[in-house]
Formats: sequence, structure tokens, C-alpha cells
Amino acid sequence: MSKILFSDFDGTLFFEDGFHQEDIEAIRAFQEEGNKFALCTGRPLGGVLALIEGKINPDYYVLCTGGLVLDKDYQVIYGQEIPFDLVKEVCQKYENESIAGPHCLDKDSLYFAHIPNDAPSYIKQFDSIDEFKNRKIYSFSLIESTRAKEITDEINNDYPVLHAFQNVNAIDIVKRGCSKGQGILKLEVLISDETAGIGDSYNDLEMFKVVDYSFTFKTSPQDIQQQTTFVVSSVKEAVAIVKEE
Repeated sequence: MSKILFSDFDGTLFFEDGFHQEDIEAIRAFQEEGNKFALCTGRPLGGVLALIEGKINPDYYVLCTGGLVLDKDYQVIYGQEIPFDLVKEVCQKYENESIAGPHCLDKDSLYFAHIPNDAPSYIKQFDSIDEFKNRKIYSFSLIESTRAKEITDEINNDYPVLHAFQNVNAIDIVKRGCSKGQGILKLEVLISDETAGIGDSYNDLEMFKVVDYSFTFKTSPQDIQQQTTFVVSSVKEAVAIVKEE
């Protein structure tokens, strides 16, 4: 049976110093042997394409923390939109202690309310959240927060139609019922592959629940390590184990 590996992006595959070449080579070899590789991330499409170009060719994309699932040609398999008024309300509520970013189906751009001068060209700054009023928003993020855990809990308590996931010092927010795990389940009805997933943070826990084999890192929080099948040092090591199982 062929296998599919779902991989988180930030802190799993992509780091402050970029990609690790040994991981890229392991993924390519994995696919060449007839297996599949999918990104499973809180980022939208515009937040990954510029970075993976020439390096990785995913077979599927589980994006926006499961709020949007695409095939390799960027065709929508599943999507759950969040009402604009709700996005605006939450972003404005926390605008003094985080940086907001609504996520739509953009191939070339990732949008935030404020960006540093040295930001990559694909990251764009918007002037007003109202610019997204007539767009389909599949998730939104509040980044660089010193109260990520508290804000996550507040959103989950105060907004019954939303689900917030902490991702280190950021919060990824989707429509209630969406998660990385649910995104994978929407895709599983179309495939018959054995599944594996690797990630490093709390928004990956729902992914771990639905795959056959789950992986995290020796550097991940202890409570995350306790909820995975394997603890590894790299994506390369995880790929090797998946191939053997």
C-alpha cells in the first residue's frame, strides 16, 4: 500500500535558516517511490508557494489549519469560510497585542496588518481589514502575541462558531469544526493511502489523532511528545520510519 505523509510547515519543515536539504531529498525520494506528500499547515497557499518553489511539489495541501484543502493543481477539495464581520470583530479586539492576517485563496501573497521593512516580497501589508470584506476568508491569524495561550482560550470561550489553535506565539483561527485533523479526513475519502503526520506544536494535535503514525521532535514540548507514535530528530528520520512501517 502506498503511503502519504502530512507535514506541518513552520518549525517542522521550514526553519529560521530555511529548509534542511536532507529533508527535501528524503521527501523527493519518498514520492519517487510512489508515495505522496502533503503540506498540513496553518498558512494559506500564498504563504507557502514562494518558499517551496523548486524544492517541494506536494500532492495535496491542507491549509489554513484545515479550513481549506487543495489538490496539487490548487483546486478546492474542501473549504469552510468565516463570516467577514466575525473576522473583523476579533482582529479589532486584539489589534493592540497582536498582528492580524486574514487568509484567502491567494497564490502569490500573504497579508498582515503590519510587516517589517525586510519582509519577503510575497508578504504584503494591508491598510484596513475592510479590504477583505468581499473575499472568501478560510482562516485568520493573530501573530507575535505575548498572550497566545490566553487569547486562544478567550476566543474559544467567547466565539462558539470559531476554533482557535495556539501555534507557539501565534493563534490560528478557523470556523468551528475545522482542524488539521478534519482537513485530513476530508481528503481521506478520496485516497486509500496509509497515513502519517509530523508536526511540532499544539495545532498539530488534531492531525496526530487521525493518522496511522504520528511524529514530533525531541525539541517539542513534552506533552506533545506524549501524544505521538514516534519522537524523531528530523523529517528525514520520520520519512525513513514511514517507509519501513
